[in-house]
Parts: sequence; C-alpha cells; structure tokens
Amino acid sequence: MMKRLLLLALPFALVATACGSDGGDMPTDNAWQLTEIAGSDGSMTALTAGSAPTLVFEDDNAAGNASCNQYGGPYELDGSSITFGPLMSTQMACGEPGVMDQEVAYLAAVQSVDAWTMDGETLTLSSGGAPVLKYAAISQDLAGTTWDLIAYNNGTGGFESAWGDEPVTATFSDDGTLSGSAGCNNYNTSWTTEDGSIEVGPAASTKMMCADEQIMTQEARYLELLGLADTYRVDAGALEMFDADGTRVLQYLVSAG
Repeated sequence: MMKRLLLLALPFALVATACGSDGGDMPTDNAWQLTEIAGSDGSMTALTAGSAPTLVFEDDNAAGNASCNQYGGPYELDGSSITFGPLMSTQMACGEPGVMDQEVAYLAAVQSVDAWTMDGETLTLSSGGAPVLKYAAISQDLAGTTWDLIAYNNGTGGFESAWGDEPVTATFSDDGTLSGSAGCNNYNTSWTTEDGSIEVGPAASTKMMCADEQIMTQEARYLELLGLADTYRVDAGALEMFDADGTRVLQYLVSAG
C-alpha cells in the first residue's frame, strides 16, 4: 500500500529569467534529471548521494524529487521570465549517507536561480551569471521498458494504490506490442507514441476468473484506462499516463524484475 505523504509549505519562491528567449522555448514539456550541482567553491560537481533530483512541469505546477522528498508548487511564465510560487515538500527523512545534505543543497540552489539556458538536451539554471544546476532531459522512449502499476484513477474522483499480490505490469516491446499482467489475466495490445502523445489499441486478454472480486474490478478498470491514455511522461523511474482532458489515469514505477 502506498503511503500518503503530507505536503508542507516551504518558505521560499524563486524567479528565473530566460536568456535570449521570448518564453516560447522554455522546456516545460520535458522532464529533467539533475546531473551536476555547484559546490561551495562555485565549481560544478557530479552528484554523489542517493537518487538524482528531478524537475517536471505540469499545467501551472512544477514538481520533482529533491533527493529524498517530493517538492512542487505553482509557476508562471511571462515572456522570458518564469516565476515559481511557494513550493511544497514532503517531510521524510532518508538515512542514506549524504542524501539529506544533497537535498538541502539542491533546494537552496533552486531558490537562488535567476536564469536558464539550453544546449541540446541539457538545461542549465544559473544564479548571477554562474551555473548552479545542470539537468539532462529524461528519455521519453518507452520501447524495451517494463513497468509495474502503483496507482490508478478509480473513476469516482480518487487516485488509489494498485492492489493485489501479483503486480499489474506493462511491457512496451520494440515491435509495437504492449503486454503484461492486468492482475488476474494476461493482456496484449498495440502502442504508438509521438511527441508526448500515446495511443493504445484495444486489449485482448485471457479469460480466467480470479476469486478476489476486487482484483477483477481493478483489472477491468486498468484495461479501460489503457484505452483512454492520450499523453504520457517518463520521469526518472516513473511513468504517468493522462487522458484527453489531461487527467492522470495511470502511474507506474520501472519494474525491478
């Protein structure tokens, strides 16, 4: 069962100004993973602790993982400027050496930035003309990947954790086949993607009846949601799918198997 984590306000905001841009080039459609951060002497250094922080933009909100905790908050684009409102963060304490120190440094660097630049698939955030954060675009290619469902839209206004002893899975094969377990039955369908959009064909599945009614209800809803998927985003080990209205319908983590 997924744990529900309370988001608490962080007392900072940041303003970033894009250099030589009218705002139309701001990479809000990308998901980014931090690769370098400025050290105490100002030099850029590679990350050494825990999971790399991430940054994504969705509607009017920016969010990501700061190393241990999730963070997020509103932002506004105005020409070449971007303004982040008060950010929120979960309040977990991670015990891996250096992770919490890295998180503190990352959030401090984020609140200091005042400019951004792009070079290919590299995004650099700077402060006072000096780079402080450097990100690499996270690949959105699904071919050859396998995912485990962790949560789904239940159709009644809720987003709930996937349930059951057997994981609900999705394997995106190079030949355009999408297959996996829906919880009780195995399924098989087709998939295509283009520029952040995704189309999943009608799913064919085996016809077993599992004794657990909740598993069968979840399975039917999962297969329905696959057909409703319209856009998607990969974010550092996570995959989310959204329907045509932009509502998140499915959330996966990369399979450890």
